[in-house]
Amino acid sequence: HRHKRIAQLCCHCRRVKLMTLNWDSAILFGGGKRNEEKDVVSQFTPEDDNVDKWFLPGILTDEQKQLGKQFREHLQSKGLLIENYCDELVLLRFLKARQWNIPLATSMYKAMGQWRKEHQVDELYRTFDFPELKDLLLVYPHFYHKTDKNGRPVYIEMLGKTDCAQMLNITTVDKFYKYHIWSWERFERQLLPAVSKWNGTPLLTCVVIIDLKGLSMKNFTITTQKVLSKIFKVDQDFYPEHLAVMYIINTPLIFKTIWNVISPLLEERTRKKIQVYGADYEPALKEIIPVENLLTIFGGKSEVPDHYATVGPWMDVEPCKSCTFYPEGNVDKPKLQQP
Repeated sequence: HRHKRIAQLCCHCRRVKLMTLNWDSAILFGGGKRNEEKDVVSQFTPEDDNVDKWFLPGILTDEQKQLGKQFREHLQSKGLLIENYCDELVLLRFLKARQWNIPLATSMYKAMGQWRKEHQVDELYRTFDFPELKDLLLVYPHFYHKTDKNGRPVYIEMLGKTDCAQMLNITTVDKFYKYHIWSWERFERQLLPAVSKWNGTPLLTCVVIIDLKGLSMKNFTITTQKVLSKIFKVDQDFYPEHLAVMYIINTPLIFKTIWNVISPLLEERTRKKIQVYGADYEPALKEIIPVENLLTIFGGKSEVPDHYATVGPWMDVEPCKSCTFYPEGNVDKPKLQQP
């Protein structure tokens, strides 16, 4: 009920909702107390709480390991284990998303399984064709661009340049929703395994930059809000625990109003992962992303790619190397594997 209420309040405030990639629980907006001298909502250290290492054998506690074993046995006894989506890390992510509570994690995992079956997610990932992506990127720029200092992929959305009305002229609501699902499957099946191999250590998360520069609210219609609410549910309920840290930058004045409504409703573990900045974001981004990997528009030395194409070292590593990184339909795709 809390998550539903968050979505309702966001629509009421005519919020801009993040449209691609999982952001844990309701994580467009951050938490913590506002610093009056800097337009920063949350102070986050990337290594806090072993945010990217919690699942590794040396860090996962004996109690958590036991809960993971019990969770698997419980799901198996109920006939709920999903073929090709029940490895150790998948189950641990759902447990962590529900604070290691087996009954709550079971409900979450069961709902996810029903959703995957209803939407034929495995088949969608293999066959989905989306030729309008090139045009969509021009009105909704979103892409991965290299890595941070810890080897995690950096995902960027330029929401200030997004024209939602044009998006719906280019594609249908149904196809956009399927594209969103396909993008998640690509993240788990291709990007994470490849970047983990390149990095030499398992990775589960990415760094996210949301740029609101130039944001206008005029294009966010009721239809758009409904689409975003649907996507919001996919992100929080079906692909949990993939966010390392999110930077929301160039925030407009209206964001403060939205933040005041949303902040009290977010969990502490989610708030800790988010930083919100006005125009003073460069030092924070440079602290976590090498300047040679950071876009020039953010104060770095890496040019914005033509047509907002994805760029990253994982592109030359399996399974990305031998698979298309774009939704071209009826192409051999890798099965889900642990990073």
